[in-house]
Amino acid sequence: MDEALLAKIGEVERDHWWFVVRRAIVLQSLEALDLPPDARVVEVGCGTGGTLAELRARHPGWRCLGVEPSAGACQVARGRGCDVVQAALPDLPLPSAAAECAVALDVLEHCEDDVAAASEMARVLADGGRLVATVPALPSLWSVHDVDNAHFRRYTRRTLASALEGAGFAIERLTYFNTLLLPLGYASRWVSRLTGSRKPLGVDLPPRPVNEVLRAVFGLEAVALRHADLPVGMSLLAIARKEPAS
Repeated sequence: MDEALLAKIGEVERDHWWFVVRRAIVLQSLEALDLPPDARVVEVGCGTGGTLAELRARHPGWRCLGVEPSAGACQVARGRGCDVVQAALPDLPLPSAAAECAVALDVLEHCEDDVAAASEMARVLADGGRLVATVPALPSLWSVHDVDNAHFRRYTRRTLASALEGAGFAIERLTYFNTLLLPLGYASRWVSRLTGSRKPLGVDLPPRPVNEVLRAVFGLEAVALRHADLPVGMSLLAIARKEPAS
């Protein structure tokens, strides 16, 4: 990903509606796994450390490590108190079976060979370890946002399940999210295509009233996802278990 774009994300991720609610959804998903109090947790592609810092604050007993290819993002994350190593999939500088949980938030779409990337995350997990991953969904939403973020693809339930199962994971949960704002997502992309705009979508922090409304609407899904999966949306959340080698 472009270094300037990573820096921009680092500036806004604390308050931007998308990052705030995605963090909440991921954290509640992790906490539902009933990990041990001293769990070893690796966030692959931790960026500037927004989620990793929150994990450390909420679960001080967890041994949290971030892995991030960008030197600049690593520096910012370390400034937030995170333990981070600079590396990239599919070569993680970690021993096999080094963690009980791996987190990969909007990472797999950046990997040309997503099965190899997922297989490497499976390698660093102990048998029965969990992967919590999010990815952008619906190929029909492909836009300048995906190009500027160096995405190789957007996923469907089928294609994400295929990649994870091909890497040796068993799917425990696979649900869409960012559902309520899906009409706005299609409208934004339609306008962008009609006008030929090259402005990336969803990076700048909106005016505060707009940001609060979007955060409130999207935040309803965090509540809904405690009880049910969502049938369609702009993103996918997967929880998968590493299967023991046969």
